[in-house]
Amino acid sequence: MRTLLVLAMVSFFVIPGCISAETFGEQSFDIYAVYGMSGWEVTHHFEKDENNQTIETLTELEIEYSPESEIGAEFVEFWLLPGDDSEKKTIDPSQNNTIQHMYTGYGAFMAKFGVIDSEGNEDSMPRTESDWPAVIRSANFYINQSQAGEPANLFVDAPNPNSVGSAERMNVESTIGNSWALPFTSQPTDITWELIDPEGNIVETHSETLDVGEDFTWEVWLESPMRGSWLLNIDSSQDVNIDQTTKIRMDYAGYMYNDY
Repeated sequence: MRTLLVLAMVSFFVIPGCISAETFGEQSFDIYAVYGMSGWEVTHHFEKDENNQTIETLTELEIEYSPESEIGAEFVEFWLLPGDDSEKKTIDPSQNNTIQHMYTGYGAFMAKFGVIDSEGNEDSMPRTESDWPAVIRSANFYINQSQAGEPANLFVDAPNPNSVGSAERMNVESTIGNSWALPFTSQPTDITWELIDPEGNIVETHSETLDVGEDFTWEVWLESPMRGSWLLNIDSSQDVNIDQTTKIRMDYAGYMYNDY
């Protein structure tokens, strides 16, 4: 399967905080840490063709570190542990204050990041287990065709193996049109959709008869879909001209916690 990568950018948001060298909640604060984040909760896009070749549009995570020392110490390290089984990333604060990381595929990733000063004091996120922040990558898989000889199946790849959870919901929206052609090739056709789960079971199915010039949109919502690779199989009973717009969204929303 050939893959083409496209990058996308989004805006920053900021998390301020204040932490001491002691445990969280102590009154003596040594570091006032501010983190600006871009690409924290976004959607990755996967455009497919009839051969399951893919063009990926991915968004990079970017963390900007802006801490201040309450005791006049120098900062010696800014770091990020992405949570996708890649190595810890570090930078020298005297050289840069931004770390970037690209997550592949989609899912929810339990990232950690922080700062260390010359006195050994450290501020890091998450500060407690309950505010562990997940980097969210929802996914849109889609295929578009015009005047095709038959509808194309849409393959949905499994989430990144390091994602801590499965999608919270799945949305299928597929529009098939029986478009006009020469009179001797224009005829009604039966379109059948089959949504197949990672174990090979047909979860949802629908059939619709389309006369020439007609189209129909089939839509399905699933809560907590099974983790793995899905397939939307689409068949036409006749060889006619097919227009197709099909999208499947694997949706992660908000923050996911360490509840595997």
